[in-house]
Amino acid sequence: MKSFMPKKGIYISIRPHSHAHGGGANTFAWNFVNYLIKKDIPINWNLLTAEKALIIADKVNTFLLRIAKKTGCHIVHRLDEHITPDESIQRKRKHARIFRVNRLTDITVFQSEFVKNNVLPYLNPSRHEVIINGGDPDIFYDRKSDDRRFVGHVTNSVGDKKRLDLLEKAIITYPKEQFLLVGNHAKSVIPFSKYENVTIAGPFPRQQLALYYQQMKCLYFPSENDPCPNTVVEAILSGVPVCYNLLGGTVEVVRDCGLSLEQFDVLLGQTAEFRQRCRLRKDLYFDAVAERYVSLLSG
Repeated sequence: MKSFMPKKGIYISIRPHSHAHGGGANTFAWNFVNYLIKKDIPINWNLLTAEKALIIADKVNTFLLRIAKKTGCHIVHRLDEHITPDESIQRKRKHARIFRVNRLTDITVFQSEFVKNNVLPYLNPSRHEVIINGGDPDIFYDRKSDDRRFVGHVTNSVGDKKRLDLLEKAIITYPKEQFLLVGNHAKSVIPFSKYENVTIAGPFPRQQLALYYQQMKCLYFPSENDPCPNTVVEAILSGVPVCYNLLGGTVEVVRDCGLSLEQFDVLLGQTAEFRQRCRLRKDLYFDAVAERYVSLLSG
């Protein structure tokens, strides 16, 4: 099928908004759009007239995508998912939509090896790549603050996978450590406010979140089976080493910029050394990530 309209520009299936609190997909889209604008690469918000399309998860009309595919649109599909056998009906429906979208795409991008190993058995992509996400170094960077007295934790969700029970256990086990909790902890069933060594801040825009990272000597991140957490990327760019759960893609992001939950004591004693390692992680600069996506979109 030939298109009767000229094809031009890149379509992104999420139109980002700056006031959103958290949300990995929205943050990625926001960073990617800003990169395209900075590089003067044309954006086209009309899928049917776009030359190339970056589809995020299931965020697209599959009928329109099928037409775009038939009329020559080159399609890249970004996936940041974790599929389990005991999912809710809503999750199963979302993943069914993802599978339908993926059958129409040219290249699949997994956000980590963890995501690839988990999701690939459900797909049959003609080509796939793994690209770890990045962050905006103009917002998240090490301001060389000496006032880093907190063990931090950042989350917008309080679901079971966040393993807030492990966070509470750490707060109890280390009463001399001061914990700074940024996000929606007040919505959790765990009464974090009762602990004297806890300071709770609410959810904030990313620019303000960056200031909280400057008060952290490390990030305690017990989330389980997290595909590729933005929070960890932003913490490392801010010079904050990470104590992480071995289950999930977090270990691929952290690399040598932190230690596992089981080694929390060691990390607490070596935060200065690990902070130096964080300063070397230019691979997490979003421009480096965006360049790879633009290359894939170019075929």
